[in-house]
Amino acid sequence: MYLTIRHYSPFMASETSFLSTVEISRSALAHNMGLVRSLVGPSVTIAGCVKSNAYGHGLVEAGRIFLETGTDWLSVNALFEAVALREAGVSAPIYIMGYVPNDQLGEVIKQDCRLVVYNRETLAPLNEEARKLGRRAKIHIKVETGNNRQGVPAHELMSFAQEAAAFEHLEIEGLATHFANIEDIHISAAKRFLEAFSKQPSELTPASYPATQLRRFKEAVEALKKVGVEPPLLHCANSAATLLFPETHLSMVRPGVVLYGLWPSEEMRSYLHKKQPTLKLMPALSWRTRLSQIKELPTGSTIGYGCTYKTKRPTRLGILPVGYYDGYDRGLSNNGSVLIEGRRAPILGRICMNITMIDLTEIPEAHLETPVTLLGR
Repeated sequence: MYLTIRHYSPFMASETSFLSTVEISRSALAHNMGLVRSLVGPSVTIAGCVKSNAYGHGLVEAGRIFLETGTDWLSVNALFEAVALREAGVSAPIYIMGYVPNDQLGEVIKQDCRLVVYNRETLAPLNEEARKLGRRAKIHIKVETGNNRQGVPAHELMSFAQEAAAFEHLEIEGLATHFANIEDIHISAAKRFLEAFSKQPSELTPASYPATQLRRFKEAVEALKKVGVEPPLLHCANSAATLLFPETHLSMVRPGVVLYGLWPSEEMRSYLHKKQPTLKLMPALSWRTRLSQIKELPTGSTIGYGCTYKTKRPTRLGILPVGYYDGYDRGLSNNGSVLIEGRRAPILGRICMNITMIDLTEIPEAHLETPVTLLGR
């Protein structure tokens, strides 16, 4: 079964004038979530990531499917995403992983969301908003282990946690970090390091870096214990870690791109296809349009702006009513292809703002308004 999302300009008067659609496979999303659940087991909390409109798959639609098929929580980047889920009737725990300005902290509590924290300046305002609402704000401290994005520096973690714990209306529910390169490295080497992560590698290499981060995270957990802070939820596993490294699962995982059927890296896909050939992801999204014109061109005809393509044979040219304004990558000009009746049709010339040209010469059965797949299957 598919969800169909019309893809149209916000300036159009009516949604009925759409020129392309995005189809989302319910069964694919369910399959991918089921795979994650089978790997982490029943005791590990899954916080399925639906940030950025569920990676383009529809925030509310994908969130509901994931909750029906195995996730315990939903994780988002921004407060407005959490509000949209609550307004759609989602009651499951929501973890906000991105920054929320201090003047919006009250809404986090009203929406009953968990919040990542890494700035001391967040603690007092969040506590005050919780006090006014008569609630406790559940926070997850993010510790820096080597990705150098969000995070409390390791040498400040103990004092940060003590400061947070001293606030009456804050509850330290989790401790988190994020891997820097776990999906990009030589997987077999990384597995060896992770299996022995407690050992300090003699040399810090790309392959040993995830193990180094995991060791630093475990050290952070132990450091918090010394000051009486023991968060019940420990989490660091992204998509790659969730699929590959059970050592990283701890009490919660945060899978993202794999839930939508996409591999975090080619290295990871290749490794798992060799080691576990039955482990398969199912891409969930297809973007489609339809042919808006067909014309015959003689040999030597130039196509599109800049005359960047010249036909080398009599060519049957197809015109598509989609271009870079719609999000179709201009980098595919003279380089990519689309699918028609399961066959590839090369893109000819530069992708325009609202138009793309394709070669239909080898697909004679294509006709006006034949469906065309721009992305997906």
